[in-house]
Amino acid sequence: MNFELTMEEFTMIQNALHYYKHIEKRGHFAQYDVERINQLRDKLSYQMIPSMNSKDGTVPSPPRGCK
Repeated sequence: MNFELTMEEFTMIQNALHYYKHIEKRGHFAQYDVERINQLRDKLSYQMIPSMNSKDGTVPSPPRGCK
């Protein structure tokens, strides 16, 4: 499965994830805590920049202190 996002679309999603971290979530959506949202943000970022992926297909952790 391939996704083709423009940088503008990618930025819109990143901004929406940032906003979503700060609102009250109810019911089923309460499971999406800050950590889980950050993991999704990072996964999306690493997929957007393939050179950040290692040769074995794993995604490296971001440097400490990087947001």
